[in-house]
Amino acid sequence: MIQGIALRTFPSTSKLYADYWDAKPGIRAMFPRYFRDENAFAEQARLIDGRTYDRRSLCAVLREQNERLGSGALALANVARLEDPSAVVAIGGQQAGLFGGPLYTAYKALTILAVARHAERTLGRPVVPIFWIASEDSDHAEVDHACVTDRDGKLRTLRMPGAGQAKIPVSKIRLGEPIGPLLDELAGFLPEGDSTREVMAELRAAYTPGRTYPQAFGAWMASLFGPLGLALVDPSEPRLKRIAQPLFDAEITGKSPVSAAVIEQTARLKAAGYDPQIELRDGFLTLFHQDPARDAITMTPQGFELKASGRKFTPKELSSLLADKPESFTPNAVMRPLFQDTIFPSLAVVLGPSEIAYFCQLSLAYQRMGIPMPLMVPRSSLTIVEQKVERLRVKLGVDFVQVLERGEHIIDDILRRQVPESLTRRMADGRQRVSEAWEGIVSEIDTLDPTLHRTALIGASRTARQLDFMEKKIAQAARKKNGILRGQVERLTASLAPLGGLQERTLCIAPFLARYGRRIITLVSEAIDPFAPEHRTLAVE
Repeated sequence: MIQGIALRTFPSTSKLYADYWDAKPGIRAMFPRYFRDENAFAEQARLIDGRTYDRRSLCAVLREQNERLGSGALALANVARLEDPSAVVAIGGQQAGLFGGPLYTAYKALTILAVARHAERTLGRPVVPIFWIASEDSDHAEVDHACVTDRDGKLRTLRMPGAGQAKIPVSKIRLGEPIGPLLDELAGFLPEGDSTREVMAELRAAYTPGRTYPQAFGAWMASLFGPLGLALVDPSEPRLKRIAQPLFDAEITGKSPVSAAVIEQTARLKAAGYDPQIELRDGFLTLFHQDPARDAITMTPQGFELKASGRKFTPKELSSLLADKPESFTPNAVMRPLFQDTIFPSLAVVLGPSEIAYFCQLSLAYQRMGIPMPLMVPRSSLTIVEQKVERLRVKLGVDFVQVLERGEHIIDDILRRQVPESLTRRMADGRQRVSEAWEGIVSEIDTLDPTLHRTALIGASRTARQLDFMEKKIAQAARKKNGILRGQVERLTASLAPLGGLQERTLCIAPFLARYGRRIITLVSEAIDPFAPEHRTLAVE
């Protein structure tokens, strides 16, 4: 069963993201085309038709990468379709999180597939689903762990030992021997059975010592979504940088026109009443030099200087280095989408809420660099509600939004209901009597000496706080007497609102695959509607 909940119900939904779904005029002015408009897909396709793409080189790279990852026949067939001059892509990407990262990574992959199917039906032309592995990200702490619920429903975090080197891209960090014991630990958390054995076999095949994070992540994603036709791309490949060389060179020779455009667009966004997702500093290129750590490139009157090493270049020297070694350059968060949509004929890009926000800062950069800005389609958002968790929720008498808003503090709400009704009445009656008494006291004091008004209000406030303190102590006493309830609430929140947020932001897909097999991918896929402005709960048995 699928239920929808309006996005504005959640406190975590930003004003910008909610207004984007509603196409409010202030945010609608920040981008050229809106994905829910009737002719948006056709208009974007026409713009793509007016450009040329190096499809042969691109498809050669994609074919090699997907064969290496074991993506399968359907994904490779989609790569071949991209050579058709009329073909376009639905694309989206994510960091190479351990064991696939949080569930929203899987949801993004499935949303990309859904958008591609919709667009192909609408346009009558090939629309290829592409997943961009963020292999050049250097935030090791974002990818070195995975969270699961164990056999008892407790939240567990698995983490690869050893911190990554600062500013080293994850494409350079290889999994060591500790990956084996970590997989064994994961297996111990999952239920026994055929599905768990299948999941662990596929994970062990993907996550092997010597592979980099993106390589292992790509192999795992290929095993999950390759059979559905999703093709993967690792953008650290030098040949892809070669395709984008004119874009990078324009950034160098023009002293960062991209930065100037983003700074100007950010000012427009702020003037419309929205907070920017990224603050871009003037004086830097939107490219890093990488050897092997990435180094910011600052602009000087004479040319450029690497911030960390101090190495200096004239514009001609930096352009020559780009021509000779394109792999030594990597885009920052602002340039990355432009890089993506330079090499791919991007019809639509699937984005999370934060990505939607910073893409709204990029439309002027797309315009000035002559790149058609793809339609921004929000990633579908879901919570998987397992039958045993749903029974527990009903038993405790709380709804999903309450669990999400209150987290483990919901135990106070439940215990408050378990306090004897007579005591609750006495506390409420006492609070009312005290309030009325203080109202009379304050009134009399005002007549006697108005200067004591504030002192009287302080006294009233202190009395109210004493009653609040007593209620809190009553709840604590009830909690102490009810350890079973505490365990139930911990299991409920670990499943529905781990770490105080949406399930999709913390838990990975492995335990759900172990409990329900690949059927869970089908169920989630059926629950996804890229055009529905809501968070959905999916009940599974």
